[in-house]
Amino acid sequence: MNTKNIFISILACLIIFQFNAFAQENNEAKTLFGNGNLISTKDVGFFVAPSYALTQMDGSATSLFHLRGGIGLKDQIALGGYFQTSLNEIRPQSETLSNVYMDYWSVGGFVEYTLFSKKVFHLTFPFHVGYGEVQMDNENDDTDLGEANFFQIEPSALLEINLHKYVRFNLGAGYRFVGQMDYRNFNQSDISGLTGYVGLKIGLFK
Repeated sequence: MNTKNIFISILACLIIFQFNAFAQENNEAKTLFGNGNLISTKDVGFFVAPSYALTQMDGSATSLFHLRGGIGLKDQIALGGYFQTSLNEIRPQSETLSNVYMDYWSVGGFVEYTLFSKKVFHLTFPFHVGYGEVQMDNENDDTDLGEANFFQIEPSALLEINLHKYVRFNLGAGYRFVGQMDYRNFNQSDISGLTGYVGLKIGLFK
């Protein structure tokens, strides 16, 4: 075999080898999670965040219990669900009946962006999108005043403090924007407003 034939044989072997390697690489399934792919499971954490909130609805001081939970990616982006409900008897200033009070609750989802999460003090920005309801009630639960349902969003900003590897303290505020609604003697502008928050975030942060 002359030199030319040897060179052609070596070149052909190299081409076949490269083709096989390329084919094997392209036959491997692409995944969202895993080594060398878009997201590693080492980057995914989770948390629950109970909070106490204070706001006003139609001129009445309103205490709220707020609970959210979700998953986080690289301790920077998080998403999940939330539930919020009134703790006290809300007395709307526009209400004409004296023996009733208002209940409020909301449920939905949220996305959250966190800045400098590894620092002791850092900022986080939850954005809530949900469905809410208000209803008049009394101690005997025999009212027949109906209820009102509405869409609401609430952007918020919280100062967060790393207390422990698995526990964070936060406080801040959000603003509740309520969609079109009319109930009794008030509308969406009377229950939209600023809300103050204080709470904990407990979870596995990665």
